[in-house]
Amino acid sequence: MVQNSEPGKKNFLKPKENTPKHGELFFDFEGDVREPQITEAGNPFKSKSISVVSSSYLTDDQNYFFGKRSAYFSGRRNQIHLSVSGNSLFGTHPDPFTISIPVRLGEQGAGSVILDRTVYVKGKKYGISLELNESKPILQVNNLLQKSDGRTASFVLESPVKLKRKTWEVISLYFDTLNHKYIMYQNGIETAEYENNQADTLGFGFPENDSTPLVLGKSFYGNLDGFHIHKGEPEVEYTKFESVRYDDETKIGFMEGNTAISPVLETKYSNSSLTRVHWNIEQPKDTMLELYFRGSNQKFLDSKMDPSWTRIGSLDKGLPKIKFKYYQWKLWFRPDPMGKSVPNVQSLSFEYTEQTPPDVPTRFRLESNPNTGDPICFLWNSNHEKEVQSGGGYIIHYGLTPTRMLGSVFVKKDKVGNLNKIDGNEDESSFRNKRFCINEETLVNNIYVPEGELGADEFRPLADQVDHSRREKRGLLFQPGLTYYFRISAYNRYLNEWDSKDQKSPLSPPVSFSFPKEVSNNK
Repeated sequence: MVQNSEPGKKNFLKPKENTPKHGELFFDFEGDVREPQITEAGNPFKSKSISVVSSSYLTDDQNYFFGKRSAYFSGRRNQIHLSVSGNSLFGTHPDPFTISIPVRLGEQGAGSVILDRTVYVKGKKYGISLELNESKPILQVNNLLQKSDGRTASFVLESPVKLKRKTWEVISLYFDTLNHKYIMYQNGIETAEYENNQADTLGFGFPENDSTPLVLGKSFYGNLDGFHIHKGEPEVEYTKFESVRYDDETKIGFMEGNTAISPVLETKYSNSSLTRVHWNIEQPKDTMLELYFRGSNQKFLDSKMDPSWTRIGSLDKGLPKIKFKYYQWKLWFRPDPMGKSVPNVQSLSFEYTEQTPPDVPTRFRLESNPNTGDPICFLWNSNHEKEVQSGGGYIIHYGLTPTRMLGSVFVKKDKVGNLNKIDGNEDESSFRNKRFCINEETLVNNIYVPEGELGADEFRPLADQVDHSRREKRGLLFQPGLTYYFRISAYNRYLNEWDSKDQKSPLSPPVSFSFPKEVSNNK
């Protein structure tokens, strides 16, 4: 996929045309027959060390792979001779490089020589030759592997896959000269490979001072277009726009299309909900354009399979019901069956509702100064958020200084002895006077929360909403002679200590209480 950006025009997404962006050489045959390396866009891709010595071919404006015409070859009468002797890729120690040839095989092309650069030195054959045998590509590599004892070795890449007639197919030859690995691709799929890991293999290289030309279309019947040579690995996709394919043997059609995928995006708060999708598109007749969405409160990598993708069929109805903080979109583009027109997306945006955390509970205060041994009771105003009132709750924090809380109270025992959330709905409580009392038993219950004892609400088990560090038996009991500071926070029903910690309010201003200490005459 590419994002087009042109002066005076808006950016938009559409399938990539796959014209090679760089190379030692690129022929799309849009220019003069004598100088076929001039491209339609005016980018010459000329190499000072590769030049056309001679060329003879017929232009074909009815069949083409790039641009608006291709080159037709009819046997030995049509050839292109390239001088490559000054180029490092055809020298004695070349870097890894690739040769790619889009081929449209004619009726007589089943046995052909598409590409050849061979020379005989003292009766020994050196070089490369790409041939077709019963429409199957074969790469002959003659005496280009260099051995430690001065010998040379040969190998053959022979594809079992036939080229279809009157259909554009791309043959790519990758020479990984650093790892002694040589691969043939057809339409981006590996069809033959040779790897030499022998200890006496030193490298790969053409004979020194070899002035033999590289001959394109040496003995070939059919069309060539977009022939290119460049350093590095081959490109996987080459078609300008993909067209539908049909296999006569399996009776199956193929048309994969192209995909554009966003990075993993992030909302400000967790548990956001998708409400509407906005896009501006152009979709010509018989093309396809699909939009997919996925999201999660947990951060994920765009390379992972999870979370799964959901196709969006309507921009405002039946949208995914998932809650998310991290989300990603994917577009699937498919050209028309002839590969002539493609859809494009000029703008795309997502409208979502964020789940904001609750406000700080107000008027948090001590109910009265209790007598020694009596519970400490707190009052506060109820939070207005429905996510707190239904399924959420409150946490009372306490510590020895106003700014450092050392423990928290988040569960209570109900009338039948089960642990439940703190909701403030105790006896004598009201909307403006939520009430909860704490004694030593309450502290012990919160420090030692038994595994699996907490109940479940509509959305999550309460055990998933509270701080699991409490199960590690950390906390403190009230001690005489010390002042304790208390603060309260509210949390939504979506609170989760792993992926939704933001669904909890900040802490309220502190209130304090000092526990008296009896001092004996002996101390």
